[in-house]
Amino acid sequence: MWSRKSALLGSLAVSMYLMGLTLRNSQLITVAVVIFVFLTYAALFSGHADVAASGRRMDEWMGEEGVALSNVSAMRKLSSARVFEDGEVEITLRMQNHSALPKILEVRDRVPEVMRIKQGANYILMELGPRRETFIEYTVECPLRGFYSVGPVAVRVQDPFGMFHKEKELHVYDDFLVFPKMEDLKDAFVKSRVPKIFTGAVNIRQPGPGSEFYSLREYFDGDSFRSINWNAYARSGKLMVNERERDAVSDIILIVDSRAIAETGPVSRNALVYSTRAAASLARYFLSRRDSVGLIVYGDEVVSVDRDTGKKQLYVILTKLAGAMARGNTPLQVVVNRILPHINKGSPIIVMSNLEQDPTIINALRDFRARDFDVTVLSPSSLEFEFDARRIDRTGFEVMKTERDILISELRGMGVNIMDWEPDMLLSTALAGARGF
Repeated sequence: MWSRKSALLGSLAVSMYLMGLTLRNSQLITVAVVIFVFLTYAALFSGHADVAASGRRMDEWMGEEGVALSNVSAMRKLSSARVFEDGEVEITLRMQNHSALPKILEVRDRVPEVMRIKQGANYILMELGPRRETFIEYTVECPLRGFYSVGPVAVRVQDPFGMFHKEKELHVYDDFLVFPKMEDLKDAFVKSRVPKIFTGAVNIRQPGPGSEFYSLREYFDGDSFRSINWNAYARSGKLMVNERERDAVSDIILIVDSRAIAETGPVSRNALVYSTRAAASLARYFLSRRDSVGLIVYGDEVVSVDRDTGKKQLYVILTKLAGAMARGNTPLQVVVNRILPHINKGSPIIVMSNLEQDPTIINALRDFRARDFDVTVLSPSSLEFEFDARRIDRTGFEVMKTERDILISELRGMGVNIMDWEPDMLLSTALAGARGF
C-alpha cells in the first residue's frame, strides 16, 4: 500500500516526466526516471514483508497462543479473565520480529469501545530490531458488565524508506467477563414462611430444632427433659425449657426484566443496569446465609438458573447476569405461568422490573399473591433515567409519573411489597422501603 510520502513522490515523478516530454527537457525526464526506479526498488524491498497470517505456538512465553505474520508475531496476556464493574484489567501485548532485518511497525491493539484506557496506551509506532521483541502494556477500566473480547491486533509494516506499508489484522483474541458490581447488604428483610430444614444451614430467628439459644419458655407436657434449664428452675421455681433457634434454608427466586424497554436511558444508567446489580447483591447475600437461590431473566426468551446453594451457584448467577441483554418483549405472565408449578410454597419472590409496556404485570403478580407467595418488586423507573438525560420534558415526565404511581398503588393494594427505586438510591434503602421497615 502506498504511503502519503510515496504518493506525493510518484505524483511528482509523473509531473516531471510529462513536463520533460512537453518541454523536451532530458534532465527532467532523467530525474523522473530516477524517482521511478527508487520507488520500484522500495516497493520490491517492502514486498519481503509477507502478510499471510498463520497460527503459531509460542511456548517460550508461558504457553500463550499467538498469531504471526511471516516475520512478525503477536501474543497477549490478561491479568484476569473475570472482574467486577469498575474493575481493571492489565493487558500485555508481546510483539516479536523474527527476521534478520529491522522493521518499522505501527501496532494498535483493539479494545471494546465501552472500555476506558486508564494507564499506558494500546498504540505504538516503533522500529523493532532484528530478532527482537517489545511489550505494549496498558490498563483498561471496565465500567459495564458483559462478555468482552480484546483483539484483533492491527499491524502496519513499513519499509525503511517509509514509502510503502502493508497492513494486516492478527486475529489473536482474549475474552474476559465483567460481573455486575454488588452492594453489601446487612439484612434483606426477606425470609420464607415455609423454610426447609437443612443440616448446617443458617439461623432464621424462629424457634425450632437447632443449636443456638433463642429464648426461655415454660415447660409443657411432651417437652424433652434434656431441654429443661435447671438454673432457671432454681431461680423461679418453675420448670423452664430452652428454645433453640431454628436452622433452616429458604428458597429465594430472583426475576430480572431484560426486555428491550429495560435499556431505556443512558448506557450506564438504565433499569437493566440497576436490576442486574440488585440481583447480584441479593444473590450474594442470600447465598451467604445458605439460602437456596434461583434466577430467571426474561427478555426475548426466558433464561433460568435452577435453585442451588454455595459459591458455585453465585458464579453461575453472576455469569447469567453479565450476559443479560436488553432484547424482546416477553410479558411477565409468560414467566409466571412457566415457573408457578416449580416453586415451593412460601418461597419469597423478588422481581426487578421497570413495570413499563407490559399489560400483564397486574395479573401476573396477582397470580403470585393468590397462591400466598411473598412478592417484593424493586422498580428502577426508566422515567427517572430519561428525565435525568433530558430526553423528556417536565410535563411529559409528570404525566407518566402519575400513571406509574397509580400502578404502584394498585400493586400495593394487592399485598405486593413494592418500591419505586430512584437513581442513586442504595439497594438496602430500596429494600427497606419496599418491605415497610
